[in-house]
Amino acid sequence: MKMERGQLLATAVGVYMICKEILNGIIGGGINLISLVFAIGAAVCLFTGVKWSNLVVAIVLMAVFCTHFVNNLTHLPQNLLYLIEGLIDAGAAALLAFFPDVRRHCKSNNV
Repeated sequence: MKMERGQLLATAVGVYMICKEILNGIIGGGINLISLVFAIGAAVCLFTGVKWSNLVVAIVLMAVFCTHFVNNLTHLPQNLLYLIEGLIDAGAAALLAFFPDVRRHCKSNNV
């Protein structure tokens, strides 16, 4: 099955969110099941192109980034990994919200 570019990028962000939750669970000593279920749901919605899912996920990613950004900056170098994760979150949110192919994929009537 060949994916269009918007679907491929949206799916990549969804897979990143799942991997991020698993890695945070390993580092933090326990996986947060609610966050993992949200990440899996977001990945499925992004893959299938559920209408406006790109914007909902982008808002959640930016909210998480904004919540933790100052703390990650003030506790460097201990939080360097989390700062990098936050910057990737912000980039992923920008990609979901503004990249034309992703926007087209999540605005079409796929579901």
